[in-house]
Amino acid sequence: MNTKNLSPTRYNGLAISLHWLSAILVIGAILLIETKGWFLKGSELRDAVRSWHFQLGAIVLLATAVRVLWMFAGRRPEPIAAKGSLEQRLGASAHGLLYLLLLALPLSGVMILIAAGNPVSLLGWPLPVSLDGTKEAAKSVKKIHELFGNAMIAVIVLHLVAALWHQFVRKDGLMQRMLPQRDKT
Repeated sequence: MNTKNLSPTRYNGLAISLHWLSAILVIGAILLIETKGWFLKGSELRDAVRSWHFQLGAIVLLATAVRVLWMFAGRRPEPIAAKGSLEQRLGASAHGLLYLLLLALPLSGVMILIAAGNPVSLLGWPLPVSLDGTKEAAKSVKKIHELFGNAMIAVIVLHLVAALWHQFVRKDGLMQRMLPQRDKT
């Protein structure tokens, strides 16, 4: 039998690694920005927390770019839901929105810095992007970024609920496709 044309039953190691790396980075970025308010405005620690938030977001953007390339080049398992069913369409829409936010959130974060006229660096490397910005322009972009952030939190919760529903209600093995494989020795 020709197995090259068969759909895999689970995601490969790269896809699984990028999925969980993205999850950790996004949760870390959310936790950082949510705790920023614990520190005094203008303090070095508050500025460091904001900088770490930005750096995690930049890494999310890079990881998402690799994930998108993999989606087009790699082989994925077929959806569990029947093609064209409401469940399949909802799942595809939720994943599409998740990827859109994984791209839009970090890009809007970069736009905040650019709109404010601040330098942009990625992991210590300055990026050749500059603009004479204003606080007002940055505030407008920040509102959009925060809207995207709230949408991301909602989509993450939806994603978790759907995964748990598949695991404990449907019991269809969907979660196992994205979990790291245990060593069989």
